[in-house]
This record gives sequence, C-alpha cells and structure tokens, in this order.
Amino acid sequence: PQVERITLSADALFRFNQSDAADMLPEGKATLDRLAENLVSRQAHIDSIALTGHTDRLGSEQYNYNLGLQRAQTVKNYLQGKGVQAPISVASAGESQPVTTACTRATAALKACLQPDRRVTVDISGTAAQ
Repeated sequence: PQVERITLSADALFRFNQSDAADMLPEGKATLDRLAENLVSRQAHIDSIALTGHTDRLGSEQYNYNLGLQRAQTVKNYLQGKGVQAPISVASAGESQPVTTACTRATAALKACLQPDRRVTVDISGTAAQ
C-alpha cells in the first residue's frame, strides 16, 4: 500500500480557535470539496484515511488535544457528507508535533508565526488501480 499525505491549514479551514462545521471558512469548505471530489473519483482503491488534528502551543495541552480532535472529526464528517466511503479514523496530536521552531514574538506576531502548526493532516492509504 502507498500512503499519500495532504496537509490542510486549520487557519484556512476554521476560524481561529474554532472547530465546528459552523466555524468553517468558505476557503476551507472549497478545499474540502476538492479533496472529497478527488477521493470519490480516484481510480486507486483507498483502504483507509487517517485524519490528525494539530494545534499551536497556545493554550493548555488538554485544550489543544481536544481542539485538534474536534477539528479532525469535523473534517471527517464533512468528507463523509460529500460521499467519501473509505474508512476514516480521527486522532489528535494537539501541540505535540509543531513544525515551527523559532516563534518567540509578541502576541499578535506569535499567533501568525505559529500558523503552520495549526493543521489537519490527511493520510490516504491505498493501492493503485490495476
């Protein structure tokens, strides 16, 4: 099986510090619409899709874990609502897997600097069409 990873910016999907479908941004819905269309129309067989929510380090560890999990669950529900049939699992890495390393600025700048940490990764496992 091959695994393809797609990283979705949480700031493009959701309003800051939000995770519900009602908090999704138009850009985020359009991104998920394209992803769902791609997944539904693929010639390859999809064995599973694993969604992992990630957050920045602002806030408590437990809060961030729950926020990441809620975002991943919202993305799962959205994709299933668009016809994605493959099994989808959800998980949260919370703040434990940052991609930023040098963010130490004041509050507004820090929020912007930490933006890459706020994301949902989509790992698609499957086999190519024969």
